[in-house]
This record gives sequence, C-alpha cells and structure tokens, in this order.
Amino acid sequence: MSLERSARSHTILTGLMLGLLLVGLSCFAAAQSEPAPPPPPPGTFHGMTAGPMGGMGGMMHDGMGEGKVVKGAPLSADIMMTRDTTLADGNRIHTENQTKIYRDASGRVRREVGFELNTPTTGAAKRSMIVITDPVAGNRYMLNPQTKTAHQMPLHPPMPGPGSPDGEREKMWAKSNANVTTESLGTKAINGLQAEGRRVTRTIPAGEIGNAKAIEVVTERWYSNDLQMPLMMTHNDPMMGTVTTNLTNITRAEPDPSLFQVPPDYKIETGKAGDMMYMPMKP
Repeated sequence: MSLERSARSHTILTGLMLGLLLVGLSCFAAAQSEPAPPPPPPGTFHGMTAGPMGGMGGMMHDGMGEGKVVKGAPLSADIMMTRDTTLADGNRIHTENQTKIYRDASGRVRREVGFELNTPTTGAAKRSMIVITDPVAGNRYMLNPQTKTAHQMPLHPPMPGPGSPDGEREKMWAKSNANVTTESLGTKAINGLQAEGRRVTRTIPAGEIGNAKAIEVVTERWYSNDLQMPLMMTHNDPMMGTVTTNLTNITRAEPDPSLFQVPPDYKIETGKAGDMMYMPMKP
C-alpha cells in the first residue's frame, strides 16, 4: 500500500507541476495578438504571478494558451524563461526553463517543454512534455515521452474580452483599477525583428494586502507584429522576483509536418472527468 500511495503522490505532483509550467510557457507562446496584460488584482494567488506574460493569474483566461490562430507565419524558435529571486538575507535563487516552439502556416503549434522534477521518491529528475495545439482538427494533445501516451482534449474558441485586440483589455483594467498605468516604450530591433514595447505598472497601495508600503508590479513586453507574438517579456514582482522570457534562435521556414502529429507508437487517451491532465474549457 505504501508503494501504491507513493506512486499516486508522484503522479499527482507531476501533474500539478506540469500544469503550472505549461500554462506559463504556453501563454508566452500562444498569446499571439493580445496587448500586454496588467498584473493580477489583489486576491490572486501570488505564487502564480511569476508567469512569463506577467503572471499566470493574469493569463489563465484561455486555459492552456488558446489565443488567436496565426496563419501564414511559420516558425521554429526557443523560448528561454529565467527567474531571479532575492531573499531577505541577500541569498539569490536563479532558475531557467527552456521550451522549443514550432508553428506551421496553418496555425498549428508544438511546444517541447523541458523541466526538472524533484520528489522525495525519485529525487531530481529531468523530464519533458510536448503540447500540440491543432486548430485545424480542433484538438490539443499533451504527449508524455516517458509513458508514450497522448492526452487528447478539445479546443474551444477563446472567451471574449481578456484577449480582445486594440488594447480593450487594458482599457477595461484602467476603468476598473485606477492603480494600473500603461505606457508605450516605442520600437526597437530584437533578434533582427522590429518590436513594439509596452510597460504596464500596477501599484498596490499600502495596506491593501497587508503591505506596509506601496508595491509596484511592472510588466514590460516587446511584441512583434510580423510574428504576432512577443519577442521578450520582463515581469518584476517584488513579492516573487523577476521573470524574463526571450524568444531566440528564430527560423521562419515551415517546420516538418510530422511535428504536429501524434507518433504512431503513442497511445491516445481521451480526456475525461477526474483526469488531472484533462482541462476542459467553456465554449
């Protein structure tokens, strides 16, 4: 029984860590036409505010990153996400995660996520997860190379509002929260591509969450209209540290079509209620 409980705990922990990591990384890769999001409001679980797009809490409106489908802009690239936190005693923590992203001309997206999993049972172990988003077939697949299984989940259109174009989301935040300010940073070249910069600052007044002084949470995003996705993001939250995400090693050629298909030796499992890897979304 102890072995069974240990295996079950390992499965649950794996699912939780994969969920948190994949949500954050896929938001950067697939929030392809959104304005820079304001940081989440008070009450959001701050352990999730260090996502690459300015906070998981502020980017979970489309679940696993089902943003606008981008057609006619194929690419292959690396997404590097680093997080730096300074503790009260001056100690520093630095972590890195890398994702490989592919997108074809039809808007299919593949993400290969590498991460390190630490459990009392296994210790530190390197793992990987592959996410294939196929808007043509209307499915998403989460591939586990360790077990050669693919969890199939349906795609639904993104909810209106948070991902609306022309800065509507920021306007809504500005109306509902006077402590959020947005400013343009102009344009600059990043990795040979022109990018438009925007900074969103949210001030948490003293006493709002028990803080003695006001806290500023700042998100900067540099967005490529050519690729229709961010090239660089920096999210600075004094409570959680600084998260920097960069899109590098960009290739504009059409990726191999096989990258967007489930390998024939994988077992496809359809998502169902109670399955941690199945994350249904409202249509």
